[in-house]
Amino acid sequence: MDWPRTARVADAVVVTALVVSGQLSVWTADTAAIAADRPVHALLLAAITVPLYVRRRRPLPVLLLVLGATWMQFQLAGEVYQPWFAVLLALYAIAAHGGRREALIGAAATAVQVLAVDVPKLVAGDPVDEVLPAWFVLAGVWGLGRWIRHRHRETADLQSRALAAERDGAEQAARAVAEERARIARELHDLVAHSMGVIVIQAQAGQRAIDAEPESARAALASIETSGRQGLAEMRRLLGLLTSPQDSSVSPQPGLRDLPALVDRLRGAGILVDVETDGDLDDLPAGVDLAAYRIVQEALTNVLKHAGPATACVVVRSAGGAVDVEVRDDGRGENGHRAAGGGHGLVGMRERAALYGGSVEAGSPPDGGFRVRARLLVEGTPQ
Repeated sequence: MDWPRTARVADAVVVTALVVSGQLSVWTADTAAIAADRPVHALLLAAITVPLYVRRRRPLPVLLLVLGATWMQFQLAGEVYQPWFAVLLALYAIAAHGGRREALIGAAATAVQVLAVDVPKLVAGDPVDEVLPAWFVLAGVWGLGRWIRHRHRETADLQSRALAAERDGAEQAARAVAEERARIARELHDLVAHSMGVIVIQAQAGQRAIDAEPESARAALASIETSGRQGLAEMRRLLGLLTSPQDSSVSPQPGLRDLPALVDRLRGAGILVDVETDGDLDDLPAGVDLAAYRIVQEALTNVLKHAGPATACVVVRSAGGAVDVEVRDDGRGENGHRAAGGGHGLVGMRERAALYGGSVEAGSPPDGGFRVRARLLVEGTPQ
């Protein structure tokens, strides 16, 4: 145990006072037994008191040395000069700072020595009530030491648990921050990739049609404006979630109910998209609903960016505790072929599916084009 500096100083002062007072009692005693051999008694009293400085680090050897030197002084002089307080300190130290085995050995050694002193007194006719109080004092000191040790261990255990809980809390907070950053990154990617893809395609179409087909150019510009406004609105929604999470005015997250609006934007960009739905899609958990929508959005964005002139079909089914999403197109890309890329879009789709115990498959089927299949588990997912 790490004692405060003031406690260590006070302890050293007490032991020093005991050492000094013990030596004074020996060198100033006028009894014949002490006066005849003062150096021996001074040495014995030093052996009783000086080891108390290290009683906390070596409680059992100190107690045995104190008991042995006390017994020798009693045998030589027939009386004891102030070592009983040293015995109490050593006994308390072994109870408070020693292990269970050491504490029991110390208690037994003290009991043997006290019996060796008290039994002759009782045989000589001393009253029991003059001997018994010492036993109560010694037992009380030993019991107090054991109780203090138990309390110290409980306190240390509570501190250890508090530190562990603090570390766990910090780790959980760090994981939560990382997960939230990943979620926001996915949201931003889905939002920016889709909106910018629509804007780029429509800008290209407008440039080609601006001279020959002014009406088509104006339609393309209108689609660019609509996509830009929608992108800005979703961007403001994300920023609102970051800056004011308690704001009740924040619009809800998109879901499969918003597929018609998503498809309309793609149609406005020149991609023909058909949508098929099957099963109950209205009561899906919010997380599954958002993940399915984002997967469809990312897959259609890839169609817009990579398929070239193409038609696409979106199929969403809910059955058997799962939601199945399929987005396929018949495009061939600018170079006449398509490849399953490993960009952020596909990674994001797989992360969203894995979050709900599902998976994503993407690639070119034998009959050409490109297909994305995803499955999200509904049962047991967080609401």
